[in-house]
Amino acid sequence: MSPSRRPEPLQARTLVRPYALVYLYRSRLRVHRVQELLAGLGVAIAVALVFAVLIANGSIAGSAGEVVHAVVGPANLELRARDPDGLDGQLLKRVEHLRGVEQAAPLLELTATIVGPHDRHATVELAGTEVSLAMLNGLAHTIPLAAFTPGAVGLSKTSAGELGIGPSNLDSNILLQLRGEAHHMKVAAVLGHEAAGALAQARVAVLPLNRLQQLAGLPERLTRILVKTEPGKKALVNDELKKLGQGRLTVGAADAEVAQLHQALGPSDQVSGFFAAISVLLGFLFAFNAMLLTVPERRQAIADLRLIGTKRAAIMQIVAFQALCLGLAASSIGLLAGYLLSLGVFHQSSSYLAEAFTLGTSTVVRLEPLLLSLLGGTLATFLASAVPLLDLRQGRALDAVYFEDGAPGNATGGRTQLWLGLGSIALVALSTVLFALSPSLGFVASGVLAMATVLVVPLVFAGVLRAGTALTERVQRLTVLQISLASLRAATLRSLALAATGAVAIFGSIALGGSRDDLLRGIAGFAHSYSVDADLWISNPGDNQATITFMSDHYSTRVARIPGVMSVNEYQGGFLALGNRRVWMIARPAGSNRHVLTSQVVEGSAADSVKRLGETGWIVLSKQIADEHHVGIGESLSLPTPMGDIPFRLAATTTNLAWSPGAIFIGSSDYRRYWSSTAPTALGVKLTPGADLERIRAEIAHLLGPTSGLEVSSSHTREQRIDHLTSEGLSRLGEISTLLIAAAMLAMASALGSSIWQRRASLAGLRLAGVRPSRLRRILLTEATLMLSAGCVTGAVAGIYGQIIIDSYLKHVTGFPVANLAGSLRPLEIIALVIVVVMAFVAIPGWWASRTSPTLALDE
Repeated sequence: MSPSRRPEPLQARTLVRPYALVYLYRSRLRVHRVQELLAGLGVAIAVALVFAVLIANGSIAGSAGEVVHAVVGPANLELRARDPDGLDGQLLKRVEHLRGVEQAAPLLELTATIVGPHDRHATVELAGTEVSLAMLNGLAHTIPLAAFTPGAVGLSKTSAGELGIGPSNLDSNILLQLRGEAHHMKVAAVLGHEAAGALAQARVAVLPLNRLQQLAGLPERLTRILVKTEPGKKALVNDELKKLGQGRLTVGAADAEVAQLHQALGPSDQVSGFFAAISVLLGFLFAFNAMLLTVPERRQAIADLRLIGTKRAAIMQIVAFQALCLGLAASSIGLLAGYLLSLGVFHQSSSYLAEAFTLGTSTVVRLEPLLLSLLGGTLATFLASAVPLLDLRQGRALDAVYFEDGAPGNATGGRTQLWLGLGSIALVALSTVLFALSPSLGFVASGVLAMATVLVVPLVFAGVLRAGTALTERVQRLTVLQISLASLRAATLRSLALAATGAVAIFGSIALGGSRDDLLRGIAGFAHSYSVDADLWISNPGDNQATITFMSDHYSTRVARIPGVMSVNEYQGGFLALGNRRVWMIARPAGSNRHVLTSQVVEGSAADSVKRLGETGWIVLSKQIADEHHVGIGESLSLPTPMGDIPFRLAATTTNLAWSPGAIFIGSSDYRRYWSSTAPTALGVKLTPGADLERIRAEIAHLLGPTSGLEVSSSHTREQRIDHLTSEGLSRLGEISTLLIAAAMLAMASALGSSIWQRRASLAGLRLAGVRPSRLRRILLTEATLMLSAGCVTGAVAGIYGQIIIDSYLKHVTGFPVANLAGSLRPLEIIALVIVVVMAFVAIPGWWASRTSPTLALDE
């Protein structure tokens, strides 16, 4: 039977046939298409926000995992150097002859900066390999031989794109800055996906192994040896490799970098995931509130169906079918919008990890976020659509909805408001208890607080109405306010849905946005304290963490002779594999850690720590590392060094210095002894008071010359770079906060638009009574202001408390440096922004509705 055919009477059947369900929903859409469209828009906005955040959260680790597996191929074990100068290349032959080894391949990986046309820079992972790795089906499996042309370098498509190199300028000259030396080279090939697979999306460059060893000044040295074992022989080979390494080399899984990257992304993902989870909850509430706007009309429709004898089961079937159609359609649109957001707005930069990891840049969409977002949007639609089904309960009159005060289906009694208010107080108390028990329960506490914010809105809204009534009793001429208050009382449920949407939006914006600001201020404080130990810094380009060694060439002595230079200190450091963490190691001369330790110490004394680091056998750790290894102040922790596992005593704990895996401070003398290296990673230059910084910087740059491959930067420039890079790595937090405000404003604007559209009949009645369109617009404006103000003030108060909870979570669970809560005008700014923008959005439907023909009232 055709869907357009009129169905048999509904009261004749317990359940409705599919074609009748379609017919009924098509009929509803013809009459209420604008209402359904606006409700669906609210659901789509929520789903888009959730899906975009979930995709972005998993893309960095997902794309990097693809890159790592493209490099190692079928290799399942590796022998990795702990020394900054790598391991002896002669070990490769010994590894190849171990029992159970099927194949072994050498790899030298170094971080370098490439300067391309028009002075465009890119920091890349420079990989040197040979044919044996191709045989292993790793890095060079499909890379063309042109990439190994002598005197030339092969670039991935991503690296070439950052340098502005394409088919039109493939033979461009580039400058390779590597370990303190600059080399002019040609681009041999640009490696796209067809040639390099996942590597095309990574910031990598490829050279023949012997050529890279020559350029880096590391003859016969490797960073790791990849091993493919015979079936069933992995454990045997692992033991043999450990014997060969003699405790001075690291033996582990060939793709261990993936686990380390997951750990490195852990704290920032915890932050983003925490923010995303709050956004999921808020998005769910957006969708739920958008659907609540349709409840009054749906209740009336259900009453009409009951009056003609329709069975309860059939009504439930109709409601469920319509909710499913709307939920799936709106959620599907939201998924598409969320994917586009993840490609653009939420495509987070991972440059802050580039010195330690080989990263991809592709967006990875997994099935779990898609299903979660789709089901969440549909579930919210179902729950809100189920509210009218409460009228089906036993003992309730069939047409009870028509005898409630105000507009049919909109009533909310004072008793209900009181119970909701008491529930809100209980939830605030529960949130406080959870927060006090453990900062790790911050998400749960914040979620409970968000729910409390929604529940208290009816009580606050009732207070706003009473205050407005008291004002109109004192000032009789406020007739517009009187009419607005009467209208709001008549449509309480609709008004509460709008106010609750505003409350949820403001809560999320203030709590998440304020915490993000506190986090960024904490990072800025660290960047300053880390950089001010010297007035000028000499290092490899872009090496803000001072982890890449270079040939000193007696630079310290020569720079110290420049007039105005008071002292030159050599700094060292690198990355240390400690368990599944790639820890940032900082080795500075005695006394030069004073500023950074004073600002970042969590447990212990900063002054004592500075003193201990000038001695031997002491370290300072990030608190998260100390807690993970259950090490207290004064206790010992063994670190894996090129000399074996060496115990060090803990002097103090710090934040993670904005490097999510954590950091270790060690004395310069201990570092040189156990890492057998005197090569610096940075030179810190202190100037005499009153010296001309720019003049001295220029003289140092001239002294280094164009072939050094080093750069000279001021402490302020270094501070700005660190601040920018680490903040960039947390940029998604700002995007979540900003998009949350935008999504809230769109949700509220659509909700208000839907509300105004539903009121055309009542507005037509006012027109029929002689009210002018301009006066109707003032009435609508007053109503919207009252609704939004009630919700926004509620959300602002709860948001400030939520910010305190989230700050504590960030500080104690993730280890990031977080500044203390500071007073600001942000809550007021957000409230004003939301109200102004939403009012601007609804100006058009408001103007249109105010000109509704009076005859519509007669038709109704």
